[in-house]
Amino acid sequence: MSIPLPIALLAGASHADSALLIDVMVLAVAAIIAALLLGRLKLPVVSGFLLAGAVAGPHGLGLVGSSDELNLLGEIGVALLLFTIGLEFSRERIRAAGPLALLAGVAQIGLTIGIAFLGGILFGLSSQQALFLGMVLSLSSTAIVLRSLKDREELRAPHGRLILGTLIMQDLAIVPMIIAVPLLRGDGGSLGAELGSVALKAALILGLTWLSARLVVNRVLEQISALRSRDIFLLTVLTLSLGLAGITAQAGLSPALGAFMAGIMLSNSDYAHRTLSEVIPLRDVFFSLFFVLIGMLFNLSVLFEHPLTVLALLGVLLLGKGLVATLGGMLLRFPARIAILFGFGLAQFGEFGYILLTAGQSEGGILRDNLAHLAEALLCAGLISMFLTPLILQAAPHFSAGQRLLRPLERLLRARGMDEADEEHGTLSGHVIIAGMGPSGRMLIEALQRAGRPYLVLELNSRTVQEQRQQGEPVYYGDATAREVLEHAGIERASALALMFNDDGILRRAISLVRELRSDLPIVVRTPFASQVGPLIELGATQVVAGELAAGEALTEAVLALTTDPDTHTA
Repeated sequence: MSIPLPIALLAGASHADSALLIDVMVLAVAAIIAALLLGRLKLPVVSGFLLAGAVAGPHGLGLVGSSDELNLLGEIGVALLLFTIGLEFSRERIRAAGPLALLAGVAQIGLTIGIAFLGGILFGLSSQQALFLGMVLSLSSTAIVLRSLKDREELRAPHGRLILGTLIMQDLAIVPMIIAVPLLRGDGGSLGAELGSVALKAALILGLTWLSARLVVNRVLEQISALRSRDIFLLTVLTLSLGLAGITAQAGLSPALGAFMAGIMLSNSDYAHRTLSEVIPLRDVFFSLFFVLIGMLFNLSVLFEHPLTVLALLGVLLLGKGLVATLGGMLLRFPARIAILFGFGLAQFGEFGYILLTAGQSEGGILRDNLAHLAEALLCAGLISMFLTPLILQAAPHFSAGQRLLRPLERLLRARGMDEADEEHGTLSGHVIIAGMGPSGRMLIEALQRAGRPYLVLELNSRTVQEQRQQGEPVYYGDATAREVLEHAGIERASALALMFNDDGILRRAISLVRELRSDLPIVVRTPFASQVGPLIELGATQVVAGELAAGEALTEAVLALTTDPDTHTA
């Protein structure tokens, strides 16, 4: 009889009973070492977790073998992840992404599934298998991409908002995809009955969740919160999350679906923020272990046995999926540069894709028998793509060749650009061009208005452009790193250019381009970090204002103004 781990630790259990603890310790040490190494390279720690699993796992050094207990811990991590995704799924988050970004998500998912479906049919897969493959390929890695964008301060950039909106739509899409997996296993004859059964179960659980959210949850959490005990509050929240996950599992649905619905149920309560703050540390621990466990599945022998298949699937993920997402961005009339960055940001395998793939490989699954090697090759290629993603995102802004190739399509689709600026301000001269309408840009605009000086603003946030245009402001949708945009903005007649970007790469490309067009134009740059001042001036900027230094000066003045000099203080 197996002894529960906590009791085993106290009672001094046998080697078999304490093996799980040793495995977790080995994986934790490997993850810490890998995370430290990759941290020095400024890569996300998630990539370190994947690397740790691959090295320490059964296909690497063999320090840790796969076990049901480890898999259970990983499944708990997935449930907690989906719970927090549901918890964060608020109206504010949707509004922050913007309608165009959400529409881009729908386009990316739909195009990827459609093209993968057609490709699967051409290669001899059944319609169910081809559809399943499309669903797996349509999902990207939320954890890796968002962490990379956050580290590079690109979440608020136009391509960052597009990627965020798409990932939100993918988080939503995972729910019907999980429900659909059991339906795709059967034959066509029983599909209608199975669909009706699953729909009925899902409707009942959704109804129960809605009623609980309206009538029970707030009152229960209010009573628990009155006890002023963090332990009991956290235990209650975990009971709701894992309890609903267990209910959906008993109903024949995915437990991840139940955890997601539990998160949505709590997101509308008065205790959503507290719940999130309590759960996130625990979620991060289990989810880190989940990525280590995924890394353990990386099998070099699969790469050696099926090299062409793995490389072809890696090409599908990195190139095919990236091109499809880029096409989706172009169809929504985004400029080529933004569409390309959008495509690069989604060109990888996703952790939810792994969950779907695992479901498809289960007993009686979709990818069975002669297609088992396809699932293994896809997982191998997917893990490589996830590890490469931070490097790809770092290099993506430098792929200007693709931007030039897409210019004809950009003109054909009439991408948002500067044509209207040419019509309205074609004779404007002596004006200041402001690239970026954040808080600093708005302050500059107000100062120019008071001084009565002409200006023209380039902005890549379509909502901001629309709002400002309605107010009569000369704000236009344009990319300051595109030659045509600067020419339409009258760069040859301008008196100065102000660049207000956080991204160092964008600043460098804009400065270099402007210096090609006009060597005498004053360029004033706002940058977040003091370390960027010298390099940007060497590149051609006239003056660089560092946000760190400006904030430090303002903070110093405020502290000195609010405190008394001890030498002048009298009792």
